[in-house]
Amino acid sequence: PEGPFVLEFNCRFGDPETQVLLPLLDSDLLEILLACTEGRLTPDLVRWHEGASATVVLAAEGYPGAVRTGDEIVGLVEAAQVPDCVIFHAGTRHEGERLLTSGGRVLAVTATAPDLDTALERAYRAAGCIRFAGMHYRRDIGLEARSAYRAAGVNIDAGNEAVARMRDAVRSTYTPAVLAGIGAFGGLFDLRSLDRARHPVLVASTDGVGTKTLIAAALGRYDTVGHDIVYHCLNDILVQGARPLFFLDYVASGRLDPKQVAAIVRGCAEACREIGCALLGGETAEMPQVYHEGAFDLVGTMVGWVEKDEIVDGHGIVPGDVCLGLPSSGLHTNGYSLARRVFADVPWDTVFPELGRPLGEVLLTPHRPYLREVETLRSAGIRIKGMAHITGGGFFENIPRILPGGVAVELERAAWEVPPIFRLIQARGRVREEEMYRVFNMGIGLVLILGRDDAERACRLLPEARTIGRVLRSDAGPQVRLH
Repeated sequence: PEGPFVLEFNCRFGDPETQVLLPLLDSDLLEILLACTEGRLTPDLVRWHEGASATVVLAAEGYPGAVRTGDEIVGLVEAAQVPDCVIFHAGTRHEGERLLTSGGRVLAVTATAPDLDTALERAYRAAGCIRFAGMHYRRDIGLEARSAYRAAGVNIDAGNEAVARMRDAVRSTYTPAVLAGIGAFGGLFDLRSLDRARHPVLVASTDGVGTKTLIAAALGRYDTVGHDIVYHCLNDILVQGARPLFFLDYVASGRLDPKQVAAIVRGCAEACREIGCALLGGETAEMPQVYHEGAFDLVGTMVGWVEKDEIVDGHGIVPGDVCLGLPSSGLHTNGYSLARRVFADVPWDTVFPELGRPLGEVLLTPHRPYLREVETLRSAGIRIKGMAHITGGGFFENIPRILPGGVAVELERAAWEVPPIFRLIQARGRVREEEMYRVFNMGIGLVLILGRDDAERACRLLPEARTIGRVLRSDAGPQVRLH
C-alpha cells in the first residue's frame, strides 16, 4: 500500500546513516526501490561511485534531550560553496525568508572526496560556515577509526586508492563468465562457459615471484612483475594440458603505495588479457613489521581446466622419445637469490659488454608464456606426452616429475646456446656447472617430450624449438643426465 511505503521511505532517508551513503550512489534510486517492491533486486542494479563520504550532524541546544527551537540558521550559502557538499535538512522550517530550527538534529552536512581525509575536511569546513544559537556537533567523526589503524602503520585510504587505480585494468579482463569480481568478497565464475567440455577437470597452481621483487623495488619498476606471476602460474598448469580460466593475485608490502600496487596489478591484467584469462580478484595487504620499507611480495593463483582424458602426465613416455626445448626469455622467476648475491656490488645500471643492456633491465625481463606454442601443436594433432616447466630446481628437479618408472632423460648441453646472462653469473660467482643447471633454466623454459615423428613435425611448426635430448631406459629410476 502507498501509505505505509511512504512512511518507511521517509523514516530511513531522514537518518544520517542514509545521508552519508546517498551521495555515493551511482544507480537510479527509483529503479532500486521499484526492484525491491517487485522482487527483482540484484547486485548489479546497485552501483557506487568511487571514493569516501563523511557526514557531520549539526544539533540544537539540549539535544539529545529536550531541545530549544526557533533559532535562525545562517551561513548555508557559504557552506554550499564547499566542493562536493550536500546539506540535508532534518529539523528546520521556513518562516518567511528566514530558516529556523525546529528539531534536535537540525542539519546533516555530507561531503564526498576520493579519500576519507578530504571528505572529512570538506564536511567540517562546510559545517564551520553554518551558525545558529546553541549549535553543536561532534568534532571527532572518523578520527579514531583512521588514526588508530594508521598509528599501527596501516592506511585504509591508500588501499582504497589502490583499488580505484587498478579497477579498470582488472575489469578489462572480464568475460561474460565473470559474475562477480573486484569488490566482491569472492570472485564468481560461471562454469557454463565449459558446456562444450565432456569431462572437465579443474587444474590450479599457486606461486610467487620470489626475490625478483627486490630488484623491481630497487629500480622502481613495477610494470613487469605482474607478467611474471601470471605467466609462471600459467605454465605450471599448462604442462598438465590445462587452459586458463581465471587468475587471482596477492600483493603485500610494509607500506601500501597505491601507484606501485596499481602498476603491479595492471601488469597482471595485461598478461591475463594476452592469454584470454580473467583477473577475477585479488588482495592487497599492508604489514609494516613483516616487510622492510620499499619491499613487497607478489603471489598468484591460476585456475584452468582440461578434459580428463587429455591430462598430460607423462605416463606414455617410453625410451626413444625426443626432448624438445623452447627458449626462455631469461631467468624467468627463479635463481634470483643467487643472482643478487653474485651482483651484490654491481649497480643495476651497469652495462656488461656481453649483455648490451643495463643489468637490472636484463634481470627484470618478464617470464615467458608457452600457451600459444602448445596450442599450435595441439591444433596440429601432435600428441605431447609430457611437459616440464623449468623453474626452481632447474632440469634435475623438474623433468623427473613427469617421467614414469624405468626411464631417464639425457640432455645434450651443446644442443642450444646458453644466453650470456647465465654464463656471466657462472663466471662472476664461480658457480659449478651442475649447480647452474640445478638452479637456473639456462635458456630453456619449457621441455616437451614427444614421439620421434611428432617431434620432427613440432620442429617444423615451431622453428625456435630445439632437440635437446632423448629418453633412455633406466633401472635407477627417473633422473636427468647431462651430456
